[in-house]
Amino acid sequence: MQRRWPSASYLEDRDGTAALARRIFDTRLWRADQPLRVVLIGTDFEVRVWETLLKIPMGRAVCYSDIANKIKSPKASRAVGAAVGKNPVSFVVPCHRALGKGGTLTGYHWGITRKQAMLGWEAGQVGVH
Repeated sequence: MQRRWPSASYLEDRDGTAALARRIFDTRLWRADQPLRVVLIGTDFEVRVWETLLKIPMGRAVCYSDIANKIKSPKASRAVGAAVGKNPVSFVVPCHRALGKGGTLTGYHWGITRKQAMLGWEAGQVGVH
């Protein structure tokens, strides 16, 4: 946010953020009839990639090339990777579910260890409900 709006004033609101964070990270609060609404600002290509990420089921992962094929740009795997890396709301838009060719864990803005942890947490959640 600060890169996009460098002159803005930012205030920390722990109480307001806590309720939202609970809704994001507590799978018991996830409801299809009450989706979390987010506004994403990006190029048309980036938004298509992010929308595709939203369709990857929890506990699953796909390769960048799978995403490229899904958005009908089969030769754009590298561009997909760049768009995944520009995702402004990690976890909510599950960029951690995008993997390199053959399922390899590739670069992640917040580090491979965090990506592994997020994928592992999700794998543990599948079947809990």
